[in-house]
Amino acid sequence: MADAKEVLEMMKKVAQIRIDMLKDGITYHEDDKRSQYLQAYEDKLRDIERLLRRLNIRLVHNKDGLPPAEPPQ
Repeated sequence: MADAKEVLEMMKKVAQIRIDMLKDGITYHEDDKRSQYLQAYEDKLRDIERLLRRLNIRLVHNKDGLPPAEPPQ
């Protein structure tokens, strides 16, 4: 099974291809529907990119060598 990052990368590529097609007019959608789909795909692309950034965040250890504080609950 593919990991989450691979799946998100594929989804990002598909969304970008769809956005490009909508901008170039290579769809069967009418103008009003085209703008709705374009907005929806741009929103989804932003969500996907945000998730990818979150996956790429790495933990940073403090210089004191102390264990990290417990997160608030």
